[in-house]
Amino acid sequence: MFLFLGTILEQLDVALEHVQKRDVHNARFSLMLTDNLVELVLHQTAKDLAGRHKMYRHLRDKYQHVEALEKALGRAFDAKVKLGKLEGALSEELAQSITTVHEYRNQVYHVGLQHEEILIELAAFHFDLTCEFVGRFRPYNLYWGSSLKMPERAKKYFKDDGFMPGNVDQYQAACEGLRGKCGYDPDIFVETLADHMDDTVSMQDTCLDTVAQGVYEGQQRTRDKAITETQAWALAFNGKGKKFADENGFPGGSHFDFIDWIEKNYPFTIKGDPIKSWENRAEALRADKNPHSALNRYQSFMDQTSDLREEIYESAAAAEAEIDSAIDRARGL
Repeated sequence: MFLFLGTILEQLDVALEHVQKRDVHNARFSLMLTDNLVELVLHQTAKDLAGRHKMYRHLRDKYQHVEALEKALGRAFDAKVKLGKLEGALSEELAQSITTVHEYRNQVYHVGLQHEEILIELAAFHFDLTCEFVGRFRPYNLYWGSSLKMPERAKKYFKDDGFMPGNVDQYQAACEGLRGKCGYDPDIFVETLADHMDDTVSMQDTCLDTVAQGVYEGQQRTRDKAITETQAWALAFNGKGKKFADENGFPGGSHFDFIDWIEKNYPFTIKGDPIKSWENRAEALRADKNPHSALNRYQSFMDQTSDLREEIYESAAAAEAEIDSAIDRARGL
């Protein structure tokens, strides 16, 4: 089992090389490596616990989280995090951050989203918390055999005593030493998140102005009305809007009648210009001194506003496209 500690250090050592390069491509590699390490340690924690229960029936009979343990031994990342919290290996705060970054890792690796605006600092943040988390890991058994071979990168962190290739204290010191080399600064991390939120809100502000101004004379409307119209148009083209109409007595009519009816009757959560409240959320994020709660604020905003931001952007893009077409027609093109 001591080999597992060496494997952790080897992977951290590789991840450190990437995170220190301070570019988005290497940050992406570092994030994949550290996310994988967190998952490996969470899974090993579950395996160690299951192994103790197999050996000692009195522990198994008294254990209160049997279902959570069984799920953690599967493939679901959330189940491993849940068991980590139940076993005290993860605080609620750390678990939230690990889960959030895991989603980013999936998007970067599987979906192809780049997240370039925050990726460099996010990778440094996750390297730091990974070192903190895995540095606390203690395997249930420490064993070594003559047939085992310590990874080359891990050898420099251990001192062989002739019987074991190192000890747990050296492992812990190595994790702490690696943590101090990644260049992570919590203030810069929070500032990066806040800057991106500011930029996101600013772009939405510009897009909303475009939608409110309209394309032709007489199409101008208030920003509040632009918001409800934008949401109504989006609903009119999906099943959710049709279902609402069927259940709430739409009297029928043209497609424009349908959109107007949705705008007047649908219980929109956001019924007016949201920009000021979004700016306030960005200010609160920038003032947050806790990087974990700052990340939670940032992610909550991105998740909660995603659909509306996309709808505003698409409406603005459609207006811009129509303006360009009108200009071309006026020029006889």
